[in-house]
Amino acid sequence: MDHFSDISKMYEKLTVRADMLYEFVILYHNYIYAQHTYEAENCNMMEIHTLTYINDRPGITATELSKIWHKSKSAISQTVKKLITAGYVEKKHLENNEKTARLFVTEKGHQLANVHKAYDVADITQTTAYLVEQCSEADLDAFYRILEQYIGLLKAET
Repeated sequence: MDHFSDISKMYEKLTVRADMLYEFVILYHNYIYAQHTYEAENCNMMEIHTLTYINDRPGITATELSKIWHKSKSAISQTVKKLITAGYVEKKHLENNEKTARLFVTEKGHQLANVHKAYDVADITQTTAYLVEQCSEADLDAFYRILEQYIGLLKAET
């Protein structure tokens, strides 16, 4: 019984930070998949970042995107399908290769990707300014170093 009491005490102490991390992950996940408006166009962050990624890497495949975004091919295909249906992206097959579909943005998609980039520059600048007011620049650098290590840890587990 004493052993379980010790475990409970350790658990209570250790989970304070872990719970904060879980809350951040959940809130950020909800933020990513919420609808955002860019120039009267509604997209979630996954869709707009996928569009921008295709814009910056013309000819990328859905398989390549699935590896980059750590999503299933099916999930990426659904996102790409939404972008195609909305007129932002088109699939093209290269000569002598009908199997592999390459992704390219349309002019409409290119314009929206540029609007998104401007939005992100302003948003990231504003968020960084807020964080630097609350924490030091060194704290922020440490946070990103820790985040980089955490990402490496999670990638190693998959």
